[in-house]
Amino acid sequence: MAPPLMPGELPPANSPGDGTKLFWARNVWALVQERDSAVKQLEWKLADIEGQLSKVWERLDRAGKERINTQEKVDRLLFESEEFRQQRDRLEAEINHERQERLAGYEELETRLNEVCSQLQQSNGDRPQISQPLHPIQSSSNPMIEPQNLKEMLANLHQEIARLKPHQEREAFQEIQELKNQLNESKSEQLKLTNKLVSEQKKSVAFQEKIKELNAEIEAKTLNDGAVEFELEMVNLLISSLADPSESVQRWAYALLKRSHLAKAKMAIEDYQPYRFFRCLQIVEHQKAVRTLAIDPNGNFLVSGSNDKTVKIWEINTGNLIKTGIGHTGSAIALAISPNGELFASGSGDNTIKLWELKTGKLCFTLRGHTGWVNALAFHPKGNMLVSGGADKTIALWNLDTQELIGTFYGHTSTVRSLSISPQGNTLISGGNDNMIKIRNLLTGELLHTLTDHTGSVCSVAISPDGNLLASGSNDTTLRLWNVGTGKLLYTLADHSSGVTSVSISQNNMMASSSDDGTIKIWDLEQARPIHTIPPLKTTHGNEGYMLCSVIGPNGDKIVTGFDGGKIKIWGIGDH
Repeated sequence: MAPPLMPGELPPANSPGDGTKLFWARNVWALVQERDSAVKQLEWKLADIEGQLSKVWERLDRAGKERINTQEKVDRLLFESEEFRQQRDRLEAEINHERQERLAGYEELETRLNEVCSQLQQSNGDRPQISQPLHPIQSSSNPMIEPQNLKEMLANLHQEIARLKPHQEREAFQEIQELKNQLNESKSEQLKLTNKLVSEQKKSVAFQEKIKELNAEIEAKTLNDGAVEFELEMVNLLISSLADPSESVQRWAYALLKRSHLAKAKMAIEDYQPYRFFRCLQIVEHQKAVRTLAIDPNGNFLVSGSNDKTVKIWEINTGNLIKTGIGHTGSAIALAISPNGELFASGSGDNTIKLWELKTGKLCFTLRGHTGWVNALAFHPKGNMLVSGGADKTIALWNLDTQELIGTFYGHTSTVRSLSISPQGNTLISGGNDNMIKIRNLLTGELLHTLTDHTGSVCSVAISPDGNLLASGSNDTTLRLWNVGTGKLLYTLADHSSGVTSVSISQNNMMASSSDDGTIKIWDLEQARPIHTIPPLKTTHGNEGYMLCSVIGPNGDKIVTGFDGGKIKIWGIGDH
């Protein structure tokens, strides 16, 4: 018995023809190995380029933040500089005004002093007259002068001195004193102005320092502007790469554009439809067929219901199972999540409705009232009322605060398959196996329109975020769009080749539909046109099975599908 061959080893030749074949096989094998090696090298280079680009974007993010901070500082410093300039101009004007007033005061003082000096010189001309009355006293050596006579002589002398001292001289003396006081006050004011000028000079020095800092920041800003120009060039390159023939290049360009903060990049992402990059990110499973799916309003949690009689809560980004809800004795056929994302309701083939806590999976209470399977559920936008539709052909209204049945609508002649409530909370849409859609005033119960254009069961209905458009999917293979207010048929979309099992609408007006033909179609609701089709995945045994349900996330970035084999697939754009 020949020894087993190692991987990549070929059997020996048994004939000349076999030798030729082995020779060519070895050459082909060598070429395959060289190609694999080249592919790995290219993958390594691509990973290295990705790492370098990530570092570049991190630096650009930091540069953008620093540029914003610098701009704020520049604006603040410019504002302060303008205030300093205005204050400096005011102080210079005040100082010039005070200087002019002081010079005028000095000139007036000098004039008055000159007048006083001339008056004193005139009064000094009378002083020699005093010497004559004094002369007899000074020259008298007569010791016999009586004291009384001496007193009289002194009194006369004082009178003479008073007579000789003119009145103008006294006024000039007082005026000189007043001028001295004014001069002292002027010196005091001059000292205050000098101190104020010194303070202003200090402020001016500080202002100059801030100007230097401002210039430095302007230089830094110039460098940041260069970084922005580089980022803009990179964004332009990435936008042009979105049209590259290679899907890998397009995928990388799209992923990098999502990291940019430039408005041009965001506009390019909005204009570019990335759904062709959707791939299966996670696969999770029930034991039996998945009948219904729901995503919470924040796009974080997925709830699934199955023929295995359980409801499961998943973390949508990781596919981790959070909780399995056990309690139904029949298949979990219908799901709805409350507007605040705290509760979800499940309808079952056991004719009951159960309310659960979303994040913990705790069963809160059970509602009973239907006499047939509960096929459809919808929460009122206020969250305090639930609407259910069943195989008993009725639509039930429930008060969740009191857990009571508060109303029942009739009109369908067969099973109620689907329900939807308008965002305003005033309109109820129902679709049934009788091929009809009924539009009611939810507040009064009045039937507004009955739509009969479908020729098969209406499996799913959904209302647009503005409450104006109704989308319906039917076993007749069509999607139809209606005006909610008038009930008028707007479009018939016949792109599916088999029955439409589910239709759902995101908050950005993207619509997803699933079909028995195994495809998922994504539509632009406003333009009523298909954007992308996710084809059925082939296996060795053919298609994976029937797609029983689907739902699109609130932001349109995730689509989840459920299959009759129990698999749940979460679709989106991965990191690579």
